Amino acid sequence: MSVVTNGNKNVSTDILVLALDIVNHAANIKTLLASQNLPAPNFSPDSPELPDTPEHAALRSRLVASLDDLRLLVVGPRTTMRSQIGSSNDLAALQVAFEFGFFTIVPVAVEEGIAVEDVARQAGIDAGRARQVLRFLCTHRIFQEVKDGWFAHTACSAAFGRDENLIGLGQYSMDDMFKSASSTADCIRASPQVSDLVHSPFTTRLGATMFEYYEKNPEHAARFAKAMAGVTTIDRKPSTLSDVFPWDTLRGTVIDVGGGSGHVSMALARRFPHLSFLVQDSEKMLAQGRRLLAKEDRAVASRIELQQRDFFQPQRAGGNGVAAFFLRHVFHNWADADSTTILRALVPGLEASPAGTPMLISDRVLPCLGDGTPLHEERAMRRQDIMMLVGLGAKERTRAEWETLFRAADERFELKRVHGQGQSALLEVVLRK
Repeated sequence: MSVVTNGNKNVSTDILVLALDIVNHAANIKTLLASQNLPAPNFSPDSPELPDTPEHAALRSRLVASLDDLRLLVVGPRTTMRSQIGSSNDLAALQVAFEFGFFTIVPVAVEEGIAVEDVARQAGIDAGRARQVLRFLCTHRIFQEVKDGWFAHTACSAAFGRDENLIGLGQYSMDDMFKSASSTADCIRASPQVSDLVHSPFTTRLGATMFEYYEKNPEHAARFAKAMAGVTTIDRKPSTLSDVFPWDTLRGTVIDVGGGSGHVSMALARRFPHLSFLVQDSEKMLAQGRRLLAKEDRAVASRIELQQRDFFQPQRAGGNGVAAFFLRHVFHNWADADSTTILRALVPGLEASPAGTPMLISDRVLPCLGDGTPLHEERAMRRQDIMMLVGLGAKERTRAEWETLFRAADERFELKRVHGQGQSALLEVVLRK
């Protein structure tokens, strides 16, 4: 049997072995769905949601790993790379679909679809290019041509047609980020040794840092907010955060540093009624938080406090009542130098709190060489790593890189434990006294 070493894991390159693996994994998924009386997925707009369970995720991961390897071996490296380097054309079609509203113009509830001339008229463009774009997207099973020149939704396109936040995610990705990504090499050429908020492809292409750009362009800022809300329906669910760490062992107030609108603290407060939360962020983010709090149950709202604060400045909250300092998806927005400043600013608060008070960091922990992470899962995480490079000149980090960052900020920082893994990781850090 032919094998190739992938880190510490031997991967078969025998196409028959991989094909049999695919059959077995597919059978296991079908059995799991049947045991839970769940319908099988399909390509229609009404296809059921896949189970959001660790058991299903594990089976899916094994299947996708074999599918990826089999496809590469069967298609071959030249054709695979030709497709990869041509993917900008795929994104160009998606850019048009999002920019001109195809996902909402095509009606979700109408099986017979809509004529391309009507799509073009509502979009304000010519029918020829609308047809080109739609027919190409159909090859990805994004839309379907139900009869000549008539287009309807599939499961993939309907997901966007039904959710304005996902529409915002698509528009943000195909506009701000797609344009910025095309300037990545130019940015690196201009600043070959420095990567940060100012020296980022986003700034190179759009002429302002991401924060400055959204301050000057409120319509794009609103779209970005929708995009982030859309992301939480895919891979940043607060429910995952609730399960990955034993929050019930904490007592007192959790200081949510850079907590945005406080929506995560509110979700945690619903789940853990013995905890209170202090959400710290800019006034603009807290204004949204006040609107959310007004809709919350009084039992939850009474345990949420909002406080304006710049996390680059020394932390003043601290004391015996502090249960933990919590930072969710903060550090991946910042290069190492800025992240070090944020960590040092937390030291006064940790020093004023009881010994062992944890700093809980919800951020990705990238795989290290040889840890056996399937390539498709590592690819998804490193895609986010590149996205942070493009948008903010920042990065995701491996465990070793996290530990280096902590030591650079203060030798007393100790990474006590990593709860969860990969995209769902939470780092528990303490300040030795």
